[in-house]
Amino acid sequence: MIIFSLIIFCGLAQAKNGKVHLTDKIKSVPPQSGLYAQNIQPLQLQQCAQCHIGVFNLLKTQGQRHQKDCTFCHEVYHTYAPGKVEYQDAIPKCKDCHGTPHGDLEFVQDCSKCHSNAHSPINLPDITGDICFNCHANPPKELEDFPSKHTSLACTECHTTHGFIPNCTDCHSEKGGEVFHVDGAVQNPLCMTCHAGPHKPMIISYSDSTPQEQCGTCHKNPSHAEVFKVIRAANSKHNTEVTCAGCHDQHGKIPDCSACHDQEGHRAGLATADCLRCHSNPHAPMNISFAITEPQKVCGGCHTDVYNELVNNKTRHTNQTCAFCHPVHGQIPTCQKCHGVPHGEAMLQQFGGNCGGCHGIAHNVQGRMKEDKEGSLTEEGRKGVLTTVK
Repeated sequence: MIIFSLIIFCGLAQAKNGKVHLTDKIKSVPPQSGLYAQNIQPLQLQQCAQCHIGVFNLLKTQGQRHQKDCTFCHEVYHTYAPGKVEYQDAIPKCKDCHGTPHGDLEFVQDCSKCHSNAHSPINLPDITGDICFNCHANPPKELEDFPSKHTSLACTECHTTHGFIPNCTDCHSEKGGEVFHVDGAVQNPLCMTCHAGPHKPMIISYSDSTPQEQCGTCHKNPSHAEVFKVIRAANSKHNTEVTCAGCHDQHGKIPDCSACHDQEGHRAGLATADCLRCHSNPHAPMNISFAITEPQKVCGGCHTDVYNELVNNKTRHTNQTCAFCHPVHGQIPTCQKCHGVPHGEAMLQQFGGNCGGCHGIAHNVQGRMKEDKEGSLTEEGRKGVLTTVK
């Protein structure tokens, strides 16, 4: 029908003399018989880019594997005609090259919901966390099972483009403004030697071969009680024979002393809390000291013979706590600290400066104190009256 109408129209356009009727405007244009004599090649990429410069620049900077000749994807082009050829029918189909890489769920069949621009295929600017979950099921489960501040963040706050893995120090550094505890240039692999991963960052554990220095980077500042400094200064077996992780195999775990130490030489049934009443700091375990009010029976748990001797001796020493005389384990005070020299220097020297020549040992004193009980004591000795524990 169209061809038939065209024939009628051409026939009407011809003058009676058989020539095509032309207006004055077209009569002034000379014939260009050679215009169509040349051979035209199909469009090349550079020619497409002359009009589509924005698309070209996007492919240039963000195209990844889509950096191909335009006609590789657009085998047919310039066919979009609203009402006749719709946009979705005019553009290439992702499935022709990619199939269904994310599975057969209905949601992921529409590639444009995530990959909104095929000329920048990995840039997903409109992605939200609930969309990420459709493909990446494990990270959100970890974030939910192991709550941390990361749980409240949207995926895109860290992963600003698809596949981008940020460095921990982008947020956790002096510049980032969050907690940061390792000096120098730090990359994610070092962070992950302690933290199980960014989706469960508060699960912190390490092998017993982890160097002390690695723990020390955190535990040498005031907020961590200078642990690293203390253990190095004390230089006990806790420093020379074991690593930090040998005891603390999980971050924040405080092991029982009995996990390594039996109770030989101590009273039976000691709990860790009992150990710490004497060994007050496990990072300096040989610094053994006690509160002045520590009951005698605590010391008596190890020093049984001395304890029995003391409690059976009915002198003022019986009423004093062990820690009043021995505030530091193994410290032996002089009698003069509390009693001065009540018999004079000459008598003291006669017995070689040793009160025990007459009075025996302090746990089983021979003789009694003068009636002027407090007057015969030094200022330090009078403090002992206040430490009596019944």
